Amino acid sequence: MFGINREDKVEIAAEKRHMEFQREQNTLGVVAPVEQTELIDQQGKSDLLKWQQELDPELQNIAYRFTGWVKVDGIWTKTKATPLCNDKFMNDVVAPQLEPFLTKNLINSNFTEDRILMDLKHTANNIMANMADGYDLYGIQFQNYDLILRVLKNTMKSSAFRALNGWTKKTDSTVFKKLESSFDNANPQQKGVLGLRK
Repeated sequence: MFGINREDKVEIAAEKRHMEFQREQNTLGVVAPVEQTELIDQQGKSDLLKWQQELDPELQNIAYRFTGWVKVDGIWTKTKATPLCNDKFMNDVVAPQLEPFLTKNLINSNFTEDRILMDLKHTANNIMANMADGYDLYGIQFQNYDLILRVLKNTMKSSAFRALNGWTKKTDSTVFKKLESSFDNANPQQKGVLGLRK
């Protein structure tokens, strides 16, 4: 009389399967947007790191300005003014000396202040020696030496000190941990019956 007959068992089993299916669908519906959000967050972090590490445009800007170009409405235009140097100086001296300072290899390094200062000093001395020895080859007038060297030193210095004691690596790691933490806090684990974790 109070027992469950075969038809009821079949109906209960079908009901359970339906509930399981609904639960899976709801879980997939929640997980998919979470994965999409995580993907967007990772892409944003990747874009940030790329932007920080792509410093070649800085060298390109120096090359244009030193060789007599100005930017007008976002387009580089050659001027009639006497350039500070020629393309040969930029290609043979400046680019090889500055490129190591503008790469992610240096930025992501872990150097002491003494090491950075020594590298900056030797590089500046090399550039100055080349300017003095080849001023006629490079189209450099004596009165422009200090100006040229100051711009190049400023460019090297700001980049080199990002490697001081692993500063960039530490900063990037901290940013990633903060992003990860905020993501974890925004998506608490799903809880089942009576508030217990599934």
